[in-house]
Amino acid sequence: MDYVLRPARRDGAEWSLVAEAPDGTVAGWAALRSWTEDDGVHLYLTQGEVRPSDRRRGLGGRLLDATETAAARLVAERGVTATVMLGGNADDGQDDRMALLAGRGYRRTFTMVWMWREASPVPRRPMPAGFEVRTATVDDAGAWRRLAERAWAGRPFIVLPSEERLRSWLERSDRASFLVATAGERVAGFVAVSGDEIEDVAVDPDFQRRGLASALLARALERLGGPARLRTEGHDPAGARSLYERFGFRVVSRHHRYRKPLA
Repeated sequence: MDYVLRPARRDGAEWSLVAEAPDGTVAGWAALRSWTEDDGVHLYLTQGEVRPSDRRRGLGGRLLDATETAAARLVAERGVTATVMLGGNADDGQDDRMALLAGRGYRRTFTMVWMWREASPVPRRPMPAGFEVRTATVDDAGAWRRLAERAWAGRPFIVLPSEERLRSWLERSDRASFLVATAGERVAGFVAVSGDEIEDVAVDPDFQRRGLASALLARALERLGGPARLRTEGHDPAGARSLYERFGFRVVSRHHRYRKPLA
């Protein structure tokens, strides 16, 4: 089938197009957006979709080729000198997309998982000695940023939010569900909950392996008082997934991240 690729606008994309079928309907789309990670890698994420009736006709490959060409052009136009990687995502069940990415030289680098916990009694976890817990304030933004920098130091694929973004997040959030653990004047850890989602649990490396993360998570779940969900790294580099599993969370979906160098 003869598809026509033409530019189109897509929210949040730096470049995008659609594929039109001979009858004028949209058979697929592709988009590109980019960012620089904390280790200096500049990532161009390829995105796209082909409607089921038009799959297995080579359209997905054409869209991916066009997206990679656009990424190379943008890199040249912008004079990017950092390491540049192309990225692509695929969820469990998207076998065609996984095969396409693998066939074009992309390698699976990590997997994010969504986890779910049914409403059930929360395991009791006492707060370790020497720590106090309070509700978060907007003024915690700087301390949260510094804690995150220390907790995620040296990890790839990370873009930590700025202090300004954290402050904005705290300002517009229901901080009654955001808890901070302190050791004297220092912020030692925090847990953030929005709706039924545990958005983050973090502990400063100086205070890890004392049961602080477990105690914060237990208090967050008790306040939530119902089912909970969260997203974390499937390969469990810091033990977060193992912590959540001990509290009854189970994996319900996987989201795979692929990468390859820009040729």
